[in-house]
Amino acid sequence: MERTRRPLVGHGQLVRTGHAVLDDVLPDGGLRRGTLLEWVNGEGPGSGAATLALLAAGGMLRNESAVAGQPGTLAVIDRDGGFYMAAAAALGLSSEKVLVVRPGTTSEWLWTVEQVLRSGAVDVVLTWAGALDDRVFRRWQLAAEVGGGVGMLVRTADVVRDGSWAAVRILVRGGVGGEASVRAKGRRWAVSVLRGGVGCRAEKAGGNEREVLLELSDETGGLCLLPRLECPEPAAVSAAG
Repeated sequence: MERTRRPLVGHGQLVRTGHAVLDDVLPDGGLRRGTLLEWVNGEGPGSGAATLALLAAGGMLRNESAVAGQPGTLAVIDRDGGFYMAAAAALGLSSEKVLVVRPGTTSEWLWTVEQVLRSGAVDVVLTWAGALDDRVFRRWQLAAEVGGGVGMLVRTADVVRDGSWAAVRILVRGGVGGEASVRAKGRRWAVSVLRGGVGCRAEKAGGNEREVLLELSDETGGLCLLPRLECPEPAAVSAAG
């Protein structure tokens, strides 16, 4: 998995996720190199934040392979042991493109995330994080700028009131669709942008105005956009902070 270091000119480059409906949800129409992105698990069963993060990462790696002529790399920093390669493979991720690191302590986890983000040999870094010290968060953001990859943090709903050094914050709610979900041929999530876009440093008030309903097809493995009328009104989530 040895790769040459990515030139710093790649910072800020827009990369597509390989899923048109997901690119439409993301504020800039894709992922920005050199930035952090938060996938926030909304309250409720089967939130799907990690699933969408892996789908986006997989699409980015495929694009990297097509453009650069070499396989992209996803580093999963899994401090709790909850990552399963078989589940990632079902989403189209090859084990040859995934590096899994399991730190033994919290301090090792914090250090590992920063170092891997700083590495120019990794395209996407994925980890799970609850509340973060602001200084740690800032160091991660600066490390992502240096490394030129995309840092993805899967986080819990209680962080939406906290400040953030991530360029984009996405809220993902599971268990949506009401009676229509019985007829669904895949998993459904309501997805909304709480903050995002180039130069954004403050959350949007009432961020749910961009909420859309996405379904991951069991038959094709693709994401599709469902009519907004099938998406129930979300519970109030404050994005102030």
